[in-house]
Amino acid sequence: MNRALIALSLPFVLVACGGGSDADSPDMPMEEPAGNSVTIVTPVSGAQISGNQINVNLSSTVTILPAGDMTEGTGHHHLYLNSDLTPADQPVPTVPGSIIHMGDASSSYTFEDVEPGEYRLIAVVADGVHVPLQPWVVDTVTFTVVSGN
Repeated sequence: MNRALIALSLPFVLVACGGGSDADSPDMPMEEPAGNSVTIVTPVSGAQISGNQINVNLSSTVTILPAGDMTEGTGHHHLYLNSDLTPADQPVPTVPGSIIHMGDASSSYTFEDVEPGEYRLIAVVADGVHVPLQPWVVDTVTFTVVSGN
């Protein structure tokens, strides 16, 4: 009887608790399925990275231009390493080692001297004055850095 009751109530518990995905959290914007996108090509989610460098490569459907260029519908990349997103209407701050501006219109970046541990990397495309595009253009991966070369 207890197993039957648990089996019947499980779907309701799962719906009440939500999917458990970071994308469903009010603090994490959801990606627009039909809009612009950014993709963290490397590292891939779940990767185990050996050493103390994280090589990040990005791809985006948004035209990426240098910071300061306010051409409509364009932007440049920002990376958050183990940092929470800042408010949508505020410029992305610079925090060395954890919030990176890629204002030179590049699509790759290397974090140096990274300690072993679990990491969350968020890529955000923002306009020429560093305010995130709306709707959000964002991607998130998690990975682990292990010691070694």
